[in-house]
Amino acid sequence: MSQFKPYSIQHLPITSLTEITLPAENTLVYFWWQTLPLGHLWFEPKRKLTVAGYKKAIADSIFTSIHSYVGGQADDVYDLISAYINRENNVALESYLSHNLSKFLFENAEKHEHTISVVICTRNRPQAIETCIQSLMNATDTDFELIVVDNNPDNDLTQQVVAKYPSVKYILEPRKGLDIARNTGAKAASHSIIAYTDDDVVIDKNWIRNLKCCFNNPKTMAVTGMVIPVALNEWSQYVFERYWGFNKGYKRTTFDTAFFFKHLKVGVPVWEIGAGANMAFRKEVFSIVGYFDERLDVGAAGCSGDSEFWYRILAEGFNCYYDPQLIAYHQHRESREALYHQIFHYMRGQVASVLVQYENYGFAGEKRRVMQLLPKYYCSRIYSLFRGLHRGVNDYNKTLLTEIKGCVSGYKFYKSVQQQSKYQLKEN
Repeated sequence: MSQFKPYSIQHLPITSLTEITLPAENTLVYFWWQTLPLGHLWFEPKRKLTVAGYKKAIADSIFTSIHSYVGGQADDVYDLISAYINRENNVALESYLSHNLSKFLFENAEKHEHTISVVICTRNRPQAIETCIQSLMNATDTDFELIVVDNNPDNDLTQQVVAKYPSVKYILEPRKGLDIARNTGAKAASHSIIAYTDDDVVIDKNWIRNLKCCFNNPKTMAVTGMVIPVALNEWSQYVFERYWGFNKGYKRTTFDTAFFFKHLKVGVPVWEIGAGANMAFRKEVFSIVGYFDERLDVGAAGCSGDSEFWYRILAEGFNCYYDPQLIAYHQHRESREALYHQIFHYMRGQVASVLVQYENYGFAGEKRRVMQLLPKYYCSRIYSLFRGLHRGVNDYNKTLLTEIKGCVSGYKFYKSVQQQSKYQLKEN
């Protein structure tokens, strides 16, 4: 087995792309126009990509997002990007983007009257929570309420950290469980928008300001944003980002009833909406669809309490909205053991949450996903693995057995809690 070589992370403005040199090491490159993320590219020297090939890969990476914003003829947009990267026209693209993209930057948007409560749920991570709090303290917009929910801690170290910040509200939640902590935070929040992030996240300085611009549509009850890795120094971090990461793309996307009913026969892929590390809700939605199902997520099923909540929002006729300008930076797990543990609970939680969705609404596609489509999918992967066994097990398939075990565990877990109350519909 070859030794893993870390990936550096670069953030490049596309206005600098007229001077292109090949990276000297494994690199994950993000491309930006001002504060607007446009695409990314995995670069590996072993693939022996030429400069011309690298330029084409960059153009391919940023084309989809730019075209989604500016519209027009796809070929014309691509040709303009390609000409700029190849130094055939250094001015045209900059002028074109400035003219067409400026209106999409949140710093140019009208101010909104939304008020925000930010909830961070944490457990036994005092150093991480301090880093997260400090990133929020550095926000360009400091008009928000910050609540830290300390979930069944083993000591008072987190409380000591929070005490350094007089404006931060500290809540001790003795019952273990992420969704229990999320519900506690929601009930304590005093503002009209309730945003959530995790303790292993660093928040972009413009997150609060940008978030206030995302709830203009009265049907939008949930908002999510992009999550970028802090580092890819370990194999576990690389595998998670490459195959399991929270990056949901570079296009603004509204998930509505059309999305919901389009996928209903095979199960609605609500996990495509975003990540719990970067999400927000109108406070009123908790009185409409209920609170997070406390059978799910850390301390119970393992995860997917957020996606099950998004499912309810869509099922009740409201929208979820994803905007890549909402940026959070996530510290991925640093050990193989932690990665396998995380993926096991991802699949355990996903199966449990899909069965909860079937329990709540009775749409047969959810049950079909668990009982037919997931088994078929894993049988296909096993077959492909054995066909290519002589070429070795690639990184993607090294977690295969863990995934399957997680699915089986999720089914068993759901059956064991099936008779419990569905979720906290109203405040106690």
